[in-house]
Amino acid sequence: MTNQPLEPMQEIDVKAIVALLRRQVWLIGLSTLLVLAIAAAYLVTARPIYTATSLVLVDPNSKSLVYSEIASVSGASENARVDSEVEILRTPSVALAVVRDQSLITDPEFGPKLGLGDKIRQALGFETSQDQSGDSLVKAVLVRFMEAVEVRRRGITYLIAVSVKSESPDRAAELSNALTQAYISAQVESKISSTLAARDKLQSQIAAAQAALSQGEGAIDGFIDTNLARIEAESGRSDIEALRLALTAADDKRLAANVRVQDLQTKLAAGDWATLTAGLGDAALAALQSQREALQRQLDGVPIGSTDDVNLRAALAQLDARQQERAAAAISRVEGEAAALAQSTQDLRGQIRQTLLSGTIPSEVLTELYGLQQEATIARSQYNLLLSRMRELEIQAAVQIADSRVVSPALPPNSPSYPNKRMALALALVAGLGLGVGLAFLNEYYIGGITTENQLRDVLHARVATAIPLITLKGETQRSIADSVITDPLSPYSESIRRLRATIDLSFKGSRAEATSASGDEGRVIVVTSSIPAEGKSTTALALARAFAQANRRVLLIDADLRKPTMHKLLGISAVHGLADWLHEPSSEELGRDLIVKDSISTVSLALGAGRAHAETDQLLGGEAFGTLLQMARGAFDITIIDTPPLLPVVDARYLAGYGDTLVMVVRFGVTSQSDVRSAMAMLNESKSPNAEVIAALNHQPSSAKSYRYAGYYTDYSGGDA
Repeated sequence: MTNQPLEPMQEIDVKAIVALLRRQVWLIGLSTLLVLAIAAAYLVTARPIYTATSLVLVDPNSKSLVYSEIASVSGASENARVDSEVEILRTPSVALAVVRDQSLITDPEFGPKLGLGDKIRQALGFETSQDQSGDSLVKAVLVRFMEAVEVRRRGITYLIAVSVKSESPDRAAELSNALTQAYISAQVESKISSTLAARDKLQSQIAAAQAALSQGEGAIDGFIDTNLARIEAESGRSDIEALRLALTAADDKRLAANVRVQDLQTKLAAGDWATLTAGLGDAALAALQSQREALQRQLDGVPIGSTDDVNLRAALAQLDARQQERAAAAISRVEGEAAALAQSTQDLRGQIRQTLLSGTIPSEVLTELYGLQQEATIARSQYNLLLSRMRELEIQAAVQIADSRVVSPALPPNSPSYPNKRMALALALVAGLGLGVGLAFLNEYYIGGITTENQLRDVLHARVATAIPLITLKGETQRSIADSVITDPLSPYSESIRRLRATIDLSFKGSRAEATSASGDEGRVIVVTSSIPAEGKSTTALALARAFAQANRRVLLIDADLRKPTMHKLLGISAVHGLADWLHEPSSEELGRDLIVKDSISTVSLALGAGRAHAETDQLLGGEAFGTLLQMARGAFDITIIDTPPLLPVVDARYLAGYGDTLVMVVRFGVTSQSDVRSAMAMLNESKSPNAEVIAALNHQPSSAKSYRYAGYYTDYSGGDA
């Protein structure tokens, strides 16, 4: 790997940046004021939004009122638990509960709203495009409410901040508290649901265990009933015989009691009060039956529909209810007796079972009985375990509490959270300044005109000779600013023209200019052009010609702008014929004599354009006659300056550019756009000879302390004090 040399850092010209900002201060100020005005208008019209926040504390360990011992969890699990609760709080299901509980569908802030298009359709009497179905309205309200909710964890704590935005401070606090309560209720319901689901799962297992237990107990009882007589005979034990006889008698009583209960229930359902009363033998029920019979006899002698008939039937209905109640109580006592007999029978069976297992009986009988007993014991143990667990789950579901709790309910805020006027105005100020500075640089370097020599150099990638200051005409006798080169030779304007002349002289001494001329004795041709009209090209060409003449050069200035010649106006000359006429008839001696005139205040010779041409000027300037004219000028003059038309509007300058040893591009300060300058430069590069150099001059630059800080020097020098 080779070490690459570091590229030198470009220096930042702070003074140039400050000058740029000063030039564009109006744009920066206007942009800043515009942004501030927009921000102020928004703050005035914007509805204030209030934010209420409640705090929820999450306990990573599950809470239970049944179990006091809770297993601890790791720190990573705690963080995951809190983050999970944050995501649960953000779910639509929790927000949907608030939408329904708080009736947000009818709320003016969160309820359904028509868009601008729907309002227009409604005003015109058309149907709106909004879906009016219930589900769609609920979804729209849900989305709007969730946009007003913000749930976030406070740092690495177990606290969750639940914030709700609303146009009303009281409504914001109410909705925030409602959201936390809905979350906690959902958490409790989720725990209850999971517990009850586990209970329901156990119920099916309990039913199977109960069936297995009943089957096991029945198998033991069946085995004993089948083999009890054989066991008694083989063992010869009198206690077994007594227990068997007692069990037989108890079974007979139990069966008789069950038959009696079923018979009584059948008669009660049929309303056979006489037989039921006789079967129960209850005195109170017998008295009620006597009353019934008496009322029935009275009813038989009363006309149907009479008052006595209605009263007697009402009394019978009341008596019927009392008989129902008394009979049910009596039957319940009979059922209790039957249950006691069943329990007595079961106790005798258990006693027989224990007697057989603890006594001396045949081994094969004991082995089989013991196996059945073990199976029944296992089934009972499983049944009791499942039943106990189911009861625990039922208790746990009844006393579930949330693992989270509200530690700080939301209160109505005193001030709105949006818009923050100070922050909005501060940001608007910063944004306005940033926008203004950005537009300033954009206008300076891309959109606006050229304002500095460095900027012109960067755009053209060419040598910039001078910045010609903006001056005004002095007195009525001065026809053109170019006269200052003669009348005020030590002025800043004259100095800038001489700086341009010096740069051109240096260009002539270069190899490119030397290669352009066929012989070192021939004169040089300077082409002065511009991108667009009114950039001061002709004035600059005249001033440059006079500057060369002051340096004892033989100078010819050709006004080649045949479409709109202006040189004769700058000189105050009324020419009858001009260059266009001669190019039409180059053989005319009269036109040839009138072609060249003298400058009244310098030794410059001029070929004026005079009137406009009435033919294709590009053919005239690109023809043989004009080439002959330049060839003669090179032999007769040291310097020939051609004032061309602008490059962009017409094609003439592209023909003339090829004649120049040096080309001068005049760019007006702050007027000519950079795109025009680039386009004109591209045309020059295509049209000029390979060795010709393009030199730029920034024209009409406003006077400033920085640009002309040597103005005092000019004054002193003109006074004779060097």
